[in-house]
Amino acid sequence: MSRVFLFAGTSEGRRLARRLGAAGITVTISVATEYGAELLSDSGLGESVTVLRGRMSRDEMEHAIREAAPEIVVDATHPYALAVSENIRNAAEAASVSCLRLLRKTKDSPSQKVFLFQNYGEVIQALRHTAGNILLTTGVNSLAEFAAEPELKDRLFVRVLPGSESITACEEAGIHGRQIIAMQGPFSREMNRATIHDFEIRHLVTKQSGRPGGFEEKVFAAQETGAALYIVGAPEEEGISYAEVLDRLGELLSVDLRETITISVSLVGVGPGEEAFLTEEARKAIREADVLFGAERHLAPYQGMKQLFPNYKGDEILPRLEQLLREARDKDPHVRAAVLLSGDSGFYSGSSGLIFYLTNWRRRMQLSETGRFAMQIRTIPGVSAIQLMAARLQEPWEKAYIDSLHGTDEDAWERVLHRIPKEKRTILLTSGAKDVRRLLKWVRGQGSHRSRYSLYAGYRLSYPEEQIYQEPGEIPGRGTEDLSAKSFPDILPEGLYTVMIHNSEPEEEEEDGVRQDTLGISNELFVREEGIPITKEEIRTVAISKLRITEPAVIFDIGSGSGSFACELGRILGNSRIFAIEKSKRRVELIERNVRQLKASSVSVVHGEAPDVLGKLVAPTHAVIGGSDGQLLPILQELYRISPGCRVVILAATLETKAEIAAILTNQVPMDFEPGDPEYIELNLSRSRMLGKYRSLRAENPVAICAFTFRRKPVA
Repeated sequence: MSRVFLFAGTSEGRRLARRLGAAGITVTISVATEYGAELLSDSGLGESVTVLRGRMSRDEMEHAIREAAPEIVVDATHPYALAVSENIRNAAEAASVSCLRLLRKTKDSPSQKVFLFQNYGEVIQALRHTAGNILLTTGVNSLAEFAAEPELKDRLFVRVLPGSESITACEEAGIHGRQIIAMQGPFSREMNRATIHDFEIRHLVTKQSGRPGGFEEKVFAAQETGAALYIVGAPEEEGISYAEVLDRLGELLSVDLRETITISVSLVGVGPGEEAFLTEEARKAIREADVLFGAERHLAPYQGMKQLFPNYKGDEILPRLEQLLREARDKDPHVRAAVLLSGDSGFYSGSSGLIFYLTNWRRRMQLSETGRFAMQIRTIPGVSAIQLMAARLQEPWEKAYIDSLHGTDEDAWERVLHRIPKEKRTILLTSGAKDVRRLLKWVRGQGSHRSRYSLYAGYRLSYPEEQIYQEPGEIPGRGTEDLSAKSFPDILPEGLYTVMIHNSEPEEEEEDGVRQDTLGISNELFVREEGIPITKEEIRTVAISKLRITEPAVIFDIGSGSGSFACELGRILGNSRIFAIEKSKRRVELIERNVRQLKASSVSVVHGEAPDVLGKLVAPTHAVIGGSDGQLLPILQELYRISPGCRVVILAATLETKAEIAAILTNQVPMDFEPGDPEYIELNLSRSRMLGKYRSLRAENPVAICAFTFRRKPVA
């Protein structure tokens, strides 16, 4: 006795068989051919699965169903096997067993030179008026109909399964030898493309069999080779999707049949623009991806070949990925996506921000879909415009000062203009012609020092319209004599520019303070304002140690005050993001001044009140709460909601806040979480001061530090 009787004639049927076998469900599977049985045996179905081989009449189907006595019948035969589906439905009804029809999802081709038809007769009529070889990929059932046409027979090349049944059908239709391509699928785009080239195919005939049937790979190969595509549309049929079948079977059999959905995301550096600069690894990632994200100019070469989304920011990509994951339940459970990024993926490309979004999203998904979600992220480097500009000028760039003016503010300009006189080579990414004009004005305005500087601007590097503009100084760069460069025109064309400034007499760098790479920034280094407290350096050091940070991390400094925690972390952590959250406008301005003063560039200052603003930011891995203004519990509740695995450190100098902490640690207030492995310490700090010629100690206010990691409350 079997619990499920499955007619499996498609890849979805084999996928369902594997899933049921893995769950230990007793299943009887019917396949029409020995080849179909071989495909199933290669899938490792398990001992609970029985396979029946051979085509069945309606009566034979009814007999087999009665003998197996299943609780349900599933029809997962091909969408074109209408007669078979009708027999299955009637046989199940006669045996008084419910029947589910699993329908494959199909979609129209995005290609040009595509012709849609309702039946094979219409295709044959259209092909009569053409010239050139025809590749028939519709199987042996339609072969005789095409071979019966004298105008088509000698032009036909047929791709069939490598079994005796298929070869015999070809020979009976008068198709012999060189016209038969007997191969086992599925076929990649490259294999389809090679077949089209090798057999000089001008017309490709296919059924609209959906992604599992290799439909998209045939579409893309036709698009790339210029072959015309003739599609016989899928017949209208009632049924449900693969995911819905799993859900129905799960309810009926009282077992969780949901599959693990895997998503692979490649962050691909596509180089300066021209496809010739793609690395082989980048080409492979793009070729294997189901979906491409990126700016429109990066997606343009793949129009009609992939599913494209003109998005490259984290908050734009994540909703799309969630949509793809939902669709994956009905399609391939492995979604492959690539995000195309300018230049090198690790150089001002946005990959760093994306990794933060993706890793935090992965953490949230794994918590909510335990065991049902997996994700891999990889970064593929590319050739940056910086490298290409240096190569064009034959200048080394390993010791150059490199920066970006793309989309930056006046602080970046101040930094760059301060460094140019001190560097032999400065290479800059720009926002366009306006930045180049400003740099040119700066160089021309250097008075007696003007002759030191040679300015070169690369316009649309790697594209056919590439041009190098120059304004050389007294001693130009060493590779410029072989360079075909023009003087700067009065009106610069708009577009992408990369700039190199060669300085023949760099100034000596001045020391601007002592560098510090450890915790404990002196309080005196912060900009201070009366009435705005600062957490003392010793307290900061202990509290940060309790955060137990592992990079990359996203850290919230809630109630940031003067920004001492955020700046301390921003100076030490090179691969993390820190958000200084403060509701007071005056304090926000002070934090921004301290971020600039201490060069804590990874700190983002957020003007807003917690907990309201927390959910609008990237979910944190860690949070330090220095000021809660009576909202400690609501802040913790919101943190737990957006990041259930977050590590939290709370500082308290007042008795009221210490009482709130005690209530939380002892479960005296209603909470959605419980503090995992809590620590509570109180620091009493005394600092020395001079009294005449002697030193005495003066006590600071005692500060409590509470640290824990959110933990789910056990189910009652």
